[in-house]
Amino acid sequence: MLLLRDIYYINKNLDVGMGDLLIDSESGRIERIGKDLPAAGCEKIEGKGMLAMSAFFNMHTHSPMTLFRNLAENMRLHEWLSKVIWPLEKKTSETDIYYSSMVAFIEMIKSGTGCFNDMYFHMEAIARASKQIGIRACLGYGMIDLNDEGKRDREMRECERVLKKYSNGKHSELITANVAPHSIYTCSKKLLTEAKKLAGSYGTTYNIHCSETRKEVFDCLGVNKCRPVEYLEKLKVLDEKTILAHSVWVAKQEVAIMGKRKCSVSHNPVSNMKLASGGEIPLPEMFDAGVNVCLGTDGAASNNSLNMFETMKTAALIQNQFRWDPTIISPKQMLKCATVNGAKALGINSGAIAEGKLADITVLSLDANLQPANEKTLVNAIVYSANPSNVKHVIINGKLVLKDGKITTVDEQKIIDEFNKRAERLASASDCGAEI
Repeated sequence: MLLLRDIYYINKNLDVGMGDLLIDSESGRIERIGKDLPAAGCEKIEGKGMLAMSAFFNMHTHSPMTLFRNLAENMRLHEWLSKVIWPLEKKTSETDIYYSSMVAFIEMIKSGTGCFNDMYFHMEAIARASKQIGIRACLGYGMIDLNDEGKRDREMRECERVLKKYSNGKHSELITANVAPHSIYTCSKKLLTEAKKLAGSYGTTYNIHCSETRKEVFDCLGVNKCRPVEYLEKLKVLDEKTILAHSVWVAKQEVAIMGKRKCSVSHNPVSNMKLASGGEIPLPEMFDAGVNVCLGTDGAASNNSLNMFETMKTAALIQNQFRWDPTIISPKQMLKCATVNGAKALGINSGAIAEGKLADITVLSLDANLQPANEKTLVNAIVYSANPSNVKHVIINGKLVLKDGKITTVDEQKIIDEFNKRAERLASASDCGAEI
């Protein structure tokens, strides 16, 4: 058992409370919330000067792309993908993926993230790393067929192999898997529809990039005579288990469709701004339509961090700036997007501090940058003032994976040293050079 004593905490209504949190490390759940709970037999953390909140859900990642961080800058998305990222990815090994994923997970945990929704390849390496470090994972094998029937069949087989191994906690209670066709411009109509059937047969989510750039929208209009969300609606792949990454270039009628189908959207504001690929996402309209809006960082190569504090603040400020209205988005809405809504999208009984919920908790140190700290200020402080330096402890599935700012489950420095050897080898073998 683990007891957080006399600590501020964010409750299920995203209000601030004060009390004790008793965590059952065996079941991984929050056992009790109250005052003066018995401490016998518990590992105890004194909560004075601290705040407990749900760990973040990073709802769109390509975790191994830490390997390409800061390697290619000042490029447009399609050029960045075709000239740098995809050629480099062909040169990576499964062991490269393991170490680059591990570095991502160290960064995620140390910045308060407890669960991530990934799209990539070499899923065994990512799963092995996530299980060892103790982070919650939803793994999607990124499928691309480029209208090649043979490749489509191979992609579907690989996706189902991953699902059989990892879906619904078969491999680890921390790991599940979903179906992840890359996008409408890299996947054929048949792959998109067959992938949805596969997701349905395993009862899992359907994760896809959508309306990330103007080019994607214009190309879809030219080929399909409709916009991307309308195209996916025609294919009957939109429902409450669909997660649409980005979705910044959407029209009113598309927002209405997403709301009607109860889709989730993963908004990645920092990556969109860095690649200059996204305009102002219509968040207020999405909220009003009933779209389940989540937040993500995208990969570390296009962000260039996995910092969900930065993501929340940026998402809010973009709306204020473009709408000329500082009342348009509340801090509580942003915090909900980063926690509650991510758990809802993935169907995980977490995302909030409440009795019976999975104990995925980030504990912040209320340092000078978060002062004054009281019940009126703390939600605002999380969104607008906090940063990874405030993260003191992280609990995932009832286990302390970060204690006093240090990872407890793996040798962080050893991993980083090996990772850097591999990153240097890859950079020297690439054609990127200093000009990029």
